[in-house]
Amino acid sequence: MQLSSPSRPASISSRAYTPSPISPGPGALASNGNVKITYTLAHSIQSSPHFAVLLESLRSRIQPLRNLHWKPSAGTLPSSSIRTIQSVDAEFVPLDLGLSGARLSAVDGFGGDGTARSQIPGTVLAKPFINLWLGMCEDADTYKNVVRRQLKDWVASVTTQSKRDQEWLIVLVHISSPGQDAAGSGGKRLFQMKGNVIDRMRADFTLAKRDRCVQLNYVTGGQDDPAAWTELIAKIKDAIITTLDSRIAERIDDVRRTEAQRAVPGWNFCTFFVLKESIAESFEGMTLLDAALLQYSELEASFYQVLKEKNLSWFGKLGGTTPGDDAAPLLSVTKKPYRDLILSNNISIFDFRCYLVARQCLLLAKMGAIADVANKATGFISAFSRTLRENENSLSEPFIESWIYSCALNVVDECDGWMEAGGGQESLSDAKGTSYSAAKCELLELARAQLDKIGIRAGHLPRAAPFSASLPDQETKSQLSSTTYEPYAVVPDPNNEEHRRLSRLGITNANLLEAIDNVSTFDNLYKQLVTRTIETCRSSGRSRTAMQFQGTLAALYLHRGDISSAQSIYAKLPIAYANQHWNLLEGYMRFLHLETSKNPEDTSSEELIIRALALLSVDLVSSQQAQHNIYSTRIQQTLQNVFQASSNLSSPLRVQNFSLVDIKLTSGVARLDNSRDGSFLDVIASSRLPEVIEVFDIKVHFKARDGVHATFGHKTFELSPGTSSLSLFCPDPISGLLAVSEFEYQISGLLFRITPPESEKPVLPTKSNLSETRVNVRVPEDKQAAQVMMQMPRHVILGDQRVLFKVCTGRNILRSGTMSVVSPSGQIKYNLACAKVLSDPCGSIKCTNEEVSIDDLPAEHELVLSVPFSGSPRNDELEATLNFVYTTVTQPEVIRTINQSCKSYIGLPLIVNINDKFRDERLFTNVVVHSANQELIRIAKVALLSNVDSKLAVQQCTRSPVPVPVWPSRPAPWLFQIQSSDTNDRPNSSLAGETLKLKITYRSLREDLDPILNAITSLHSGAFSSQRKQKLLADSAANALLTDSRWANMLELLRQSPKSDPVVWAKELVDNAPIKLDFDSVLGAIKEMREIDADSQLDTSDERSKWRTVTMPFDVPSMSIVNRVKVAPRLSPSALIYAGQPLEVTVTIEASFHWSGSARDPETKYTMHYDVLSDMDSGWLINGPKRGEYIAQDQSVYTLNLTLLPLRHGVLSLPVIMAEPGDDSNGPRPSCETWQSDGAQRITVLPRNSRSTYTIAMPIPVM
Repeated sequence: MQLSSPSRPASISSRAYTPSPISPGPGALASNGNVKITYTLAHSIQSSPHFAVLLESLRSRIQPLRNLHWKPSAGTLPSSSIRTIQSVDAEFVPLDLGLSGARLSAVDGFGGDGTARSQIPGTVLAKPFINLWLGMCEDADTYKNVVRRQLKDWVASVTTQSKRDQEWLIVLVHISSPGQDAAGSGGKRLFQMKGNVIDRMRADFTLAKRDRCVQLNYVTGGQDDPAAWTELIAKIKDAIITTLDSRIAERIDDVRRTEAQRAVPGWNFCTFFVLKESIAESFEGMTLLDAALLQYSELEASFYQVLKEKNLSWFGKLGGTTPGDDAAPLLSVTKKPYRDLILSNNISIFDFRCYLVARQCLLLAKMGAIADVANKATGFISAFSRTLRENENSLSEPFIESWIYSCALNVVDECDGWMEAGGGQESLSDAKGTSYSAAKCELLELARAQLDKIGIRAGHLPRAAPFSASLPDQETKSQLSSTTYEPYAVVPDPNNEEHRRLSRLGITNANLLEAIDNVSTFDNLYKQLVTRTIETCRSSGRSRTAMQFQGTLAALYLHRGDISSAQSIYAKLPIAYANQHWNLLEGYMRFLHLETSKNPEDTSSEELIIRALALLSVDLVSSQQAQHNIYSTRIQQTLQNVFQASSNLSSPLRVQNFSLVDIKLTSGVARLDNSRDGSFLDVIASSRLPEVIEVFDIKVHFKARDGVHATFGHKTFELSPGTSSLSLFCPDPISGLLAVSEFEYQISGLLFRITPPESEKPVLPTKSNLSETRVNVRVPEDKQAAQVMMQMPRHVILGDQRVLFKVCTGRNILRSGTMSVVSPSGQIKYNLACAKVLSDPCGSIKCTNEEVSIDDLPAEHELVLSVPFSGSPRNDELEATLNFVYTTVTQPEVIRTINQSCKSYIGLPLIVNINDKFRDERLFTNVVVHSANQELIRIAKVALLSNVDSKLAVQQCTRSPVPVPVWPSRPAPWLFQIQSSDTNDRPNSSLAGETLKLKITYRSLREDLDPILNAITSLHSGAFSSQRKQKLLADSAANALLTDSRWANMLELLRQSPKSDPVVWAKELVDNAPIKLDFDSVLGAIKEMREIDADSQLDTSDERSKWRTVTMPFDVPSMSIVNRVKVAPRLSPSALIYAGQPLEVTVTIEASFHWSGSARDPETKYTMHYDVLSDMDSGWLINGPKRGEYIAQDQSVYTLNLTLLPLRHGVLSLPVIMAEPGDDSNGPRPSCETWQSDGAQRITVLPRNSRSTYTIAMPIPVM
């Protein structure tokens, strides 16, 4: 059968049908989607000059009609819910009574008289839905005599048998102008007459209670009121819905009757199809697209039933043999006269299936479901291609491939056009666009698979992966020739004429024919298709599929010899596959990348090794997953190449975060080497390689919390496949908790360095490999190993900041050592060059600004260095990092390092307050000592020391030699007298301003408790094996004991009672302790405390002393003027003083400049002011010069006389006299202290004895 129009081959950009996804135009077989409305104009309205404008206004309001609500009759649709017709166009045409019967007979299948039915049913939209009569009548008589007769004739003509399913409506039109006064009397009569006419019309033509009359008030002059049309439009909509419901119900009844006769001989599926399709086209015309699609789905199900029953007598052959069938657009319904073929029962299965899927896809496109179109087409192409291969021998394999290729691209092109028309590229970003991109990717992949087959058959592509993946599992053999033809076999000569003919058989697609003949054209077509597929996959989020097609494109480049292009793609794909965790594909891509990089001119040896190691890392994982021989063979080959290439490198190549050897700890605790400094770490090394390898210098690096680094290592050894036990050794004497930072080892010219990741959860050291996560290892303390530490000196001198650095040799005979000190914050500077050796002289010690060099120290020796420092530590906490590098006599070749972070609190636990009192040529100083913390401090003695050549003599108030305890709330005083030792010989010398030394000897209670705390930690040494935990335990126990005031007072009471029985006291202390104590340790501590107290008065400055001292400078204060005041009563010794009796006194004020702080000058004078302080409470009334001024010189005396009058009897103190220097603008005001030598004197005032007689008049009572 010839095509109705010439077809052109489908290509990537060809489009045969491009409807819009919003409102695509109907196909050729679809009926006109307009609802027909006929009208008849009465002569009265035809004579009006406005009838044309009226008709145009009505036409504009029904094109289109919107929001029609239809509730289908029962049984019409599966769901009886209300359906909303969003929009439908209406065709407004005049009613031609003479031609309407013939026209309707031709298109609708009904005869003019309605007695005969046609076998070619059309849609329900072909006939008019409603007939309108438009007329004007303003007179009731005119209506009665003329118009009513005309209306009856018109109603009879539109209600014939052929039009029984059409609605009719009478429209009474009233045309008025804008200037017409409708409110006047004439207007009122007019509306009354008009109202009478419309009422009579409704009375005459209302049938079955259905109002078919409506009045339209039309205003001319462009001022049409939209509200005037509301009733008319509503009745038109209602009439359309009524007509639609009756016609659809009638047509569905016809379909059911036809389907019920399916078993009757002579039943024809094609006739049934056309009848049911008319319903679908009717729904489509009314924009009920989902209902139309349902009809086609039911038709498809009916066809499958016929196919299952193998009752295909109404169809022709399978089809597909018409020239151009392989390249015809799948979604075109106009490429063949499908309606004629169906009615004539000559349509082939091929054409029928193509037509049916095209109609379904076009409906889906109108609904905007573009993704469903692509999915529908994909499923149809895949399923029907299998049908073509299985059920027919007349179609060649090249034809089927060409048909699949052309159909897939046609669907993609059509859908792309709909997507662009529906919203452009923005629509691809939403969920609907993503779904379409995924379906489009399937179609493009289907097309690409056909190109693989065609390319292999034409000899353009190799019969190898990835192209061979498109070949069927079982090769199809065509029966077109007597000779066996294998369509995908490797052809020795692609130019063979017979092979060329068979490979092109059935193909009419011009692009494919050109690609078969020309390799370059094939490559361009293939690259365009693959590139388009990659872009589509990325837009749909199918990154893995996109990577797969990138690999296919790289394989094409590789096959064509374009190594650089293939390599650029292979370089990107492994990373992408690694992110997706596709180990097998990642390994394959890395293998191809490595194979394309073996040109030494383009790739360096280091880069090749890195790529080979990357392949090796993936193959090692894949070999465990797949257990395939290909991986073991490739691993061995890669290893040989890597080792051979790395052996020629000038320096080892570092390999990061990839390991051929796995290391796992056997224990979380290292073991000490008790014969030397250092510790062992037992590990299990697992080789991932299938052969024995030689490993050089394996090292595991650890890091502590304080930043200290340690390295456990092992020299060269051979590692066999599987697991091997190793002992790694660290010569440095370290201890504490260490965390793995990295480990490294060398194989051939490769230096592997692996940094394990941080673990979010605690991990057991023996459960994970070191490359998987960071684990912790605990190294016990070796008390016999060399140690360095920092301590505060036991004897502190304020003004001379020093710190002690100790080097303990332990078991080692030190051959040489170097110690350097660094401040972590940089705020402190240590002057190592000025270090002093406080320990016994031994060996050779050399101090410089940078380091201290030590040679030849014996074992068990402690070197103590006193080093001055400058700077202000933060929060009185001194920090230092000690780095000690040393060698021993037994192992001079091993260099050991101690990197120790130290902290020491330099604040004093004491607070000292000093009060000075000047008394003539003597100075009394009261030193009050507090405890700075809540801790108890015991003061052994406090001494105020003068220099040898000092002019001052210091005497101390005698105290008991027993140490005195002090608390923050209970201080202790010490009184000193300072006096000039020889003032007569040097009268002009200055005594004040000289600096003495105040030395305090003390010991804290915490130090006394150390034996008890050590016993507590030793009891728990198993649970608290680390130094940090032992220290925390000791601090917790000390805090519990020291904060218990009752227990601390009990301990102090014991120390104040040296003759008490220590056993009894030890038992009491153990019983009353807040924590559990060991009796023996408490008893030993008591005895040791008594020994320490016995030596408290010894004067020693050795660092091994049990007592600590702090020496601070004491500056002798100065006082410019010291006034001694004396109040002398002029009274005989036996005289008595009575209250009210005047008392004469002499006041003398003697000035002394002895403590002025400068050389004594007899000419120095000061103007002084005195003031006698007295008030009523003192009991004295003072008469005389209570205030005044005088001139004071050294040793001068000022005298004045006063009269004191006692106001009461009793023991009265003498008045207080104050003397102060006056203001002198010539210089600063001198300091002054005034004391009263007789301030403690009291005067007894006796009461005065006296008698007074008074006469009182008494009234005489009346008898």
